[in-house]
Amino acid sequence: MDYATAWFYFSAFLLGMYLAFDGFDLGLGALLAFIRDQRDRDVLVNTMAPVWDGNEVWFISWGAGMFAMWPALYATLFSTFYLAIWLLAFLFIFRAVGFEFRNRNKDLWDKLFALVSALIPLVLGVVIGNLIMGIPIDAKGFHGSLLTLFRPYPLIVGLFVLFATMWHGANWGAYKTTGKLQEKMRKYALTFWVLTVVFLLLTVVGMKIWAPLRFERLTTPLGLGLTLVILIAALIDAYLIKKGVDRIAFYISWLAFPLVVFLVYYSMYPYWVISTIDPNFKLSIHLLAASPLTLQAVLGVSVILAVIIMTYTLYVYKMFGGKVTEAEGYY
Repeated sequence: MDYATAWFYFSAFLLGMYLAFDGFDLGLGALLAFIRDQRDRDVLVNTMAPVWDGNEVWFISWGAGMFAMWPALYATLFSTFYLAIWLLAFLFIFRAVGFEFRNRNKDLWDKLFALVSALIPLVLGVVIGNLIMGIPIDAKGFHGSLLTLFRPYPLIVGLFVLFATMWHGANWGAYKTTGKLQEKMRKYALTFWVLTVVFLLLTVVGMKIWAPLRFERLTTPLGLGLTLVILIAALIDAYLIKKGVDRIAFYISWLAFPLVVFLVYYSMYPYWVISTIDPNFKLSIHLLAASPLTLQAVLGVSVILAVIIMTYTLYVYKMFGGKVTEAEGYY
């Protein structure tokens, strides 16, 4: 395996870890829109309060790696997704503000926090959907606008990511709470599990229709095998939710994210960008990669940093383990 390919799949690992760790607090934040009782919202916010900011380190690591290893891709994506990336940056900033300001007016800030928490995975999914489907680009540049990015297939992928985070977030809520709130979280977990599976299937079917080049990779033995593993894991998770085995249910939904991200990356290999207006215009991971020496030197350091981040993350989760009660509070 060459270093460009190694970095490609290592970036899949970083993005998978981000969605696995930050995905549940994004989903739980979006679920606040359905929770009317203020005390219940306080408990749910306090389940993620000690860990939410640390979860975003994975996203920073992924973005930094993309910039260092594929600077030409960064330039292409910023010219194409310029407004979408700025929208994401604004949403991340506003979400942090929502945590700090919610004590001023909890009802208002919880609603805004829920909206922002839902928009982040939706927009991120739309960007990923465009990379899967391809974008209207050629040697002269990007031919489109922000609205061009919100085509049917990217929106399907965006909704899939949103519903998956809400399923994951509900699993976390059931795992960390007790009583009636826990039962409520289990019901939401099953509801958004159904929506997640439906939109996962729509994503695969849509890939066959709108991104046949990517779909060909899914029909390989590895692609089919990994798809089957993901579907089996989803079925097991639904069973565990019904049985009230909340901790294992959360672990399975956590594992689903890196598996799905790896499958998406596998389907995209070796092209980061494909064009919808020029079949011959493709930007491969090798064409856009930094020098071999840079790829080699930074990979080892990045793996060591990832191990450190994972160790610290697991330590924090262990420190703040256990159920969260109404008496506890951070925000």
